[in-house]
Amino acid sequence: MCISAQEHVVKDSVGNRVISYPFSSGEYLHFVVSYGIMLAGYATIEVHEDKDFRGEDTFKFITTAKSRKAFDWVFKVRDRTESYFDKIKAHSVRFEKHLREGSYEVDIEIDYDQDSLKAHYYNDRKGKKPKRATINIPENVMDPLSALFFVRTQDLQVGKEILIPATDNKKVYNIKVIVHRLETVEVKAGTFKCWVVEPVMADGGVFKKDGKVMVWLTADKKKMPVKMETKVYIGSIVAELDWYLSK
Repeated sequence: MCISAQEHVVKDSVGNRVISYPFSSGEYLHFVVSYGIMLAGYATIEVHEDKDFRGEDTFKFITTAKSRKAFDWVFKVRDRTESYFDKIKAHSVRFEKHLREGSYEVDIEIDYDQDSLKAHYYNDRKGKKPKRATINIPENVMDPLSALFFVRTQDLQVGKEILIPATDNKKVYNIKVIVHRLETVEVKAGTFKCWVVEPVMADGGVFKKDGKVMVWLTADKKKMPVKMETKVYIGSIVAELDWYLSK
């Protein structure tokens, strides 16, 4: 059963999407990241608020990924992404991606004009001429980070599929989130009963380029991510929650 993000929400009398958010400002999730048997580094997911970002009441989602110094000689990573998400209208307002992976360095910024259905894209890659572009976007498009948080607002059921329009580059693609099963997992932060979900990119995007991704979300009202696994060409990269702050 595949249902679009548009069908997963209730609208009020003026057309705004009515969503109950299971997370709030102050949520902080800390993960240990392993590559095979090696401790490769650490990752974080944070929730903040900006109640007047360009006149909108927004969540600010932040992720970081950092390889530990002992792993830097294998592959040095210093990544950061930021997403501004309109709480009332439930869509992306701005997205930033700052990647430092080995010799690869890129800064991407996207401003979403949801009223005119345009996104203004800027890409500054080391060694390349900066690029700018304006693309057409569908209604209530999201960036991949906001899409993950949006899934946490949904009523998950085994076999359910959620289709979310997204963009974090010059193309719009669909993220199909498949709910595979319920499973109990043990990580350093504790033992959790979880929904196992898989985000599949129909036309590319941040997950597909790195291989198959599975995410474990707690099977409670928070639907908090406690484990993420990415299959790569040789082995897999696993992030497991080791401590967190949540209201």
